[in-house]
Amino acid sequence: MSNGNKVVIPAVVADALDQAKKERMGNESILEVRNEEYPGETQVNGAALRFIPFNTLLRSLVNGYESELTEEQKRADRERELARDYEQHRNGAGRYDEYSQDYAFADGIEYALDMIGVKIGGVNA
Repeated sequence: MSNGNKVVIPAVVADALDQAKKERMGNESILEVRNEEYPGETQVNGAALRFIPFNTLLRSLVNGYESELTEEQKRADRERELARDYEQHRNGAGRYDEYSQDYAFADGIEYALDMIGVKIGGVNA
């Protein structure tokens, strides 16, 4: 495997490639599954392999790949980031030197979350 940059691919494609690894398939067999030419039985989702361009699939096989975050994972990451920012600014340890600005920033985060109906532990829950 190359040390080049890993390719970020949709989770469904990563799952198909992970299944291919479990079945100990080589790159040629993976491409056969993608092209609906694989002669044997497999649990690999060929339609998922066709979800990305052929060249992207090849790059992911050569350079490695990472799965794209799901919307739920992205939301959880944003919530963790907001909670961290809130805590930093609530404690006066944020990017501003003056305590009043930190406090206002933390209050703004709390207010915005309340307005959109999102509850995050340690912030507004």
